[in-house]
Amino acid sequence: MVECMNNTSLKAIIEKFENLFSIFNKKYYNNELQTPVITVSPDTTRGAYGWCTSWKAWKDNEDEDGGYYEINMCAEHLNRDFKEVCATLLHEMVHLWNLQNNVQDTSRSGTYHNKNFKVEAEKHGLIIEKDSKYGWTITKLNDECSKFIEGLKHESFKLHRKKMIKVNTSSTRQSTRKYVCPSCGCIVRATKEVNILCGDCNEYFEEEY
Repeated sequence: MVECMNNTSLKAIIEKFENLFSIFNKKYYNNELQTPVITVSPDTTRGAYGWCTSWKAWKDNEDEDGGYYEINMCAEHLNRDFKEVCATLLHEMVHLWNLQNNVQDTSRSGTYHNKNFKVEAEKHGLIIEKDSKYGWTITKLNDECSKFIEGLKHESFKLHRKKMIKVNTSSTRQSTRKYVCPSCGCIVRATKEVNILCGDCNEYFEEEY
C-alpha cells in the first residue's frame, strides 16, 4: 500500500535521498559506507549546498557506544538540476568515507578542501576543480556517473525552501548583532557581521533579528 502524502511533507524528499544514498553506496563504495542520518534543513552557512558532520551527531538510545553521522542537504538548493543535487550528495558521501578512513580532507573549520578530498572524490564518480577561497570543492559528475544517474530516471525535487530576504525594519541598526547556535542555543554578540562555527555542535551560528 502506497502512503499518500501532501505536498508539504518532507518525508518523500528524505526517503528519496536515503534511496539515492543506498544506490550510490552500492555502486561507488561496495556498501562500505556507514548509513548516516539524512536531514533536510535551511542553509545556515550562507551558500553551502550540504554538509556532513565530522562527529556522530545522532545517538541510538539503545546503544550506548553507537552513533551516526549526519548528512544534511540544504533546503534552499533542492530546486537545482537533479544531477547537481546528486553531485552534492556524492560530495558529502566522500567526506563520510574519509571520516571512516581517518583521512583529513578539510581545514579552516571544515571550509577548505585539500588535495585529499580531490583524490578520494575522483575515485568515486566526481570531478573536482579548485576554488580560490575554499580549495578543491567545486564538484561535478564525471561522464560515467552522469549517465548512471540519467539511467535512474528520477524526477527533480518538487519542493524547496525560499531563501530568506533580510529587511531592516528601522533606519538605525543596533550597535551589536546577536548570533545563536541552532543546535545548542549558545549566544554570541558581535559589532559587525561575522561567520562563527560552534565548536561543540559543528554548526554555524545564525543571526537573530
